[in-house]
Amino acid sequence: MSIEPARSHFVVRDDIRLHHLDWGNHGRHPLLLVHGSRLHAHVWNDFSRRFNDRLHIVAVDQRGHGDSGWCARQCYELEDFYRDLRAVVQARGLGRFTLVGHSLGGRVCMLYASRHPEELERLVLVDITPGRASAGRGADISRIAETPPPRDFDTHEEAIEYLGRLLSRAPAHLVEESVRRGMRRIDGGRYTWKYDPALLQRRRSATDADALWESVRSIEVPTLLQYGALSQVVTAELAARLAATMPRCSVERIEGAGHALFTDQPEAFARSVAGFLAVG
Repeated sequence: MSIEPARSHFVVRDDIRLHHLDWGNHGRHPLLLVHGSRLHAHVWNDFSRRFNDRLHIVAVDQRGHGDSGWCARQCYELEDFYRDLRAVVQARGLGRFTLVGHSLGGRVCMLYASRHPEELERLVLVDITPGRASAGRGADISRIAETPPPRDFDTHEEAIEYLGRLLSRAPAHLVEESVRRGMRRIDGGRYTWKYDPALLQRRRSATDADALWESVRSIEVPTLLQYGALSQVVTAELAARLAATMPRCSVERIEGAGHALFTDQPEAFARSVAGFLAVG
């Protein structure tokens, strides 16, 4: 079966061009994918290729990421990302849909679900809860996101080798695709990551986490929390707390996966989401 490539679309909000991919198959159940910090819409490509014949898949580039514009005022708060997501939903005319969010994207999805539960069929949170495990001194946090802090490279191949060492569990072709889709050319002909470096200065406060924990109490949308067995972001204790806090939340642990579990274990990730959505 031939698979039609995703088509790029843009929505303008707050003077920022927000890019998203639409994988077609309109009329099927809509699935909206929201990536994590410093990533991009193409990190969902493997999943989208597997299911775009059964679902209407839309994957967003959040502001400051991928092919979306950067905010000149460096407005990268949760509320900004939420309002952007709302603009995309309205522009695509999505009815009852499933929302899937990884890391930062998952927190955006929690906020969205708390404000618009009537729009959602289901919610999938990928290795994220309102809180985060504390890292001990000297802890290796390099796996928290696929793209570590800014670094430039002479070639894509050099970047692929670098990222491949960080994502040693991931299939090589997914690492390569993430690099080729997630880098931009800079002066001198070198390559660097597409995200706005200002995102590295973004910090979450304890107040933000407390507010989200309170918000998820009211979310009655059927929810699946997936977390990686090797994740340094979600622990078994945090997963249990979310399951006890959200009225209809189930939990699945993905073995052999870290924070970017859809890249580390793409087949297990796909099976888990398919089972939750009851799609073959």
